[in-house]
Amino acid sequence: MLPALSRLMRGLNIVIMIVSGAVLLAMMLLVSADVVAATVFGKPIQNVIEIVAFYMMVGIVFLPLGSTELRDDHIKTDILTQKLPRKPWLVSQALVGLAGSAILIVMTYVSFGKAIQATKRGEMMMGTTMIDIWPSRWILFTGVALFLLCLIYATLRQLFQAPKFNDTQEGDA
Repeated sequence: MLPALSRLMRGLNIVIMIVSGAVLLAMMLLVSADVVAATVFGKPIQNVIEIVAFYMMVGIVFLPLGSTELRDDHIKTDILTQKLPRKPWLVSQALVGLAGSAILIVMTYVSFGKAIQATKRGEMMMGTTMIDIWPSRWILFTGVALFLLCLIYATLRQLFQAPKFNDTQEGDA
């Protein structure tokens, strides 16, 4: 695989993980500040629940999905494929990557459409005050789109840099 593409994907995911970590830290600090403000001063911070639910949780959940894919940390069951000879194993990996990419293409398309609609409407919700929630639709779209890019890259990397199977494994099946 091209070293430049590898560096680009690695760099992009480092940035995304830093952003996700910063959002997690900010959420922790905001919720703690809200608890302190409510307990000590009797006056909670406005819209904390909405900010956490519509912005921070979306970022924490969806932005790191691509990075998780690149590290091969998603839960998977490979009991049926772990003993396959090299060629059938590569075919199975290609099919899994293709199916996952198809699902993520649909999710990316739909989330993009929803983000456009929410932005045009200026989507808001009532908390203790009115709060814009349309930007969270763009966070969701960004996370899913990055996941799609990472899945395609990880699948190609796996196919072109597939582990070398020894002769005994190829003869086992």
